Amino acid sequence: MLKSIHSLKELIYPNVCLSCGKTGAKICHDCSKYWLANPNKSKIENNYLFFVTTYDETTSSVILAAKESGNKDAVKLIARSITSSISFAILNLGISQPINLVTIPSQLSAIRRRGRDHIKDLAQEVISQLNQQNIYSIYSPLLKPIKKIKDQSDLNGSQRKENMSHAFIVKSSPISQSAVILIDDLVTTGASIHEGVRALGEAKITVDAVVTACAVGRNSLIR
Repeated sequence: MLKSIHSLKELIYPNVCLSCGKTGAKICHDCSKYWLANPNKSKIENNYLFFVTTYDETTSSVILAAKESGNKDAVKLIARSITSSISFAILNLGISQPINLVTIPSQLSAIRRRGRDHIKDLAQEVISQLNQQNIYSIYSPLLKPIKKIKDQSDLNGSQRKENMSHAFIVKSSPISQSAVILIDDLVTTGASIHEGVRALGEAKITVDAVVTACAVGRNSLIR
């Protein structure tokens, strides 16, 4: 009976791909493959950056669905991308376990508006997927925003850097003497990452690698 109801629901409300609008799946095979590719290795100043895909019209809709709507399929796919890059970073850089996953924090206003903490939900899904690969990780939300940050969508690189200047501090929460990977769902100019690394550095915490779900092409990140 339940199966029949589910089939009827699919007929009335067919699944539509978040990226391309094709019916049949919430994220179709062609759009999913962008998130399942081999990780890339780049650099933001002295920090290695690992990411799977670039930020464009196809991938932006998945990021938006995860961030603004909490779409579970989008969150799981983005987390899978981050998990893949973390696994690659561990092998590539010889990072030892356990790993502290430190996230770039969301603004409190965004958390209130969405009714949830997107980056926390994403980090917890990443930890779940890492556990399935026998990679031991700890969620360490050490960074705390201390000033109101403007919407960065219309800001250029230098404006974003100024906007993020001294935007974070490190909480007094203790951290074990193990590897630290700084993660975010998206890297554009790298301003948020720069600020996260700076704040952690002031607290004598070294970032071993930076991992994101997707990034705006390498050339905009290597400055």
